[in-house]
Amino acid sequence: MKHPLYSLAVCTAALTILGGLATASPALAATLRPGTSPKALSVMHVGQIDQQDIASEGGCEPGTLVEPEVAVSPFNPNIQVAAAHDCRFATGGAVDISYAWTHDGGAHWQHAPLPGLTRHSGGVWARASDPAVAFGPDGSVYISSLVFDNGCPTGIAVSKSTDGGATFAPPSLVQQSKTCAYSDDKDWLVVDTQPTSPFYGRIYVFWTAFIPTGSPQVLRFSDNGGKTWSATQMVNPKTTNAQDSQPMIQPDGTLIDTYQDFGGGSAGGGKPIREHPGTTLTGHGAKQSGVAFMARTSFDGGMTWSKASMVTPSVGGGPAAIRCCLPAANVDPVTGKLYAVWEAAGPGTQDPVMLSSSADGRHWSAPVMVTSGDGPSIQHITGAVAAYGGKVYVAYGTLNTKVDQGNHVQQQLSTSTDGGATFGPPITLGPVSNLTYAAVAGGKFPGDYAGASATASRLTLAWCVSSKPANPNRVYHQTLYAAVLRT
Repeated sequence: MKHPLYSLAVCTAALTILGGLATASPALAATLRPGTSPKALSVMHVGQIDQQDIASEGGCEPGTLVEPEVAVSPFNPNIQVAAAHDCRFATGGAVDISYAWTHDGGAHWQHAPLPGLTRHSGGVWARASDPAVAFGPDGSVYISSLVFDNGCPTGIAVSKSTDGGATFAPPSLVQQSKTCAYSDDKDWLVVDTQPTSPFYGRIYVFWTAFIPTGSPQVLRFSDNGGKTWSATQMVNPKTTNAQDSQPMIQPDGTLIDTYQDFGGGSAGGGKPIREHPGTTLTGHGAKQSGVAFMARTSFDGGMTWSKASMVTPSVGGGPAAIRCCLPAANVDPVTGKLYAVWEAAGPGTQDPVMLSSSADGRHWSAPVMVTSGDGPSIQHITGAVAAYGGKVYVAYGTLNTKVDQGNHVQQQLSTSTDGGATFGPPITLGPVSNLTYAAVAGGKFPGDYAGASATASRLTLAWCVSSKPANPNRVYHQTLYAAVLRT
């Protein structure tokens, strides 16, 4: 059942607003770097857009939405779609995926559970996870999801909407692993919307294939709107120990995949985390820091891939006791320039957000510090990046480890107007999130990633906010927020 409209005008009015921006709590604001919005950037709407859609069951954490992704239509910026885990399990996955959509540029949002995915919404799977959202060249909206039962079997499903995200058809199954010797994880979805590309309209779904020899990144693609899918293609060798594909498409159809490479399990703290029940979910933190972030390039639509190139040798894991902070990557669809962001791995307690750029996916720039000037107690989580026409936007959460044990997180945005060479001071978005009431999965869990999507006139960010529940008997309360900015 669809939920009523959320009016962001009403949601925003409930916050303390200064110059169109929600201000942080005094305890946190005093420790954040001061900043003002760049002149060309203005906040149109900010507020809650989604909450739990399905009934809590099976031991999930009631009232938790986690790990959002968002996409703005490249053809009509008023149409936007977001998705997130719905009622998170501490052992992995959620009861379902919830999606939210707006057709008026973010002023009002509606939300509903994704139909036909899990058994709780008419599907066949026990749990779902890792939603990714993308628009196709005809305006169709696609959401990919990881689906699984108790550890195995696992699969990757893609749901399609032809009405701008208002409704979704039952999903198409891209991949299914029917034996416990092979399992799937961490899917991501991109669609080629470049008219100059020979692969125009192709839908690519990437994921991590856990097989006896390793955990390589793999993909399948569809050239008919998700009706049928290609055979599995290997991005890297079967012995690779990798995770977290972040694929990008340049205007000529060149396909670049960035991913974390854990090597042989020594440097970087071991093997990639799996999302399935029965596996040990540890917080990224110090145990997962120092992981290499790599890139490979395909010129033939994902069939063959170049040798790996280094983006950075050392991705950090974020603050201790918080599960978060996978690196992220995105492409400027106008210039074709690629951008990757990550939390640095020290030294010490300061972990700034870093950015590297590339014109071809094979040669990456020296890292640029996005969050410069922080004190030693300031840390950042869950960076996201979007770019359009030479402007680069990096969103992240900022916390002070000396305030309430680092539980207060403020969403912020830094902007570059020179293609990622330099970044101005950040602006603050939405209310402070209190991780005391966040989901828990190997640590407090604001999400491994957040969402960012840019067009010529709009930037939309999606992240999760946790706060004290109204019901005193509840432990968790984590909802989905979005900010829509005019660029």
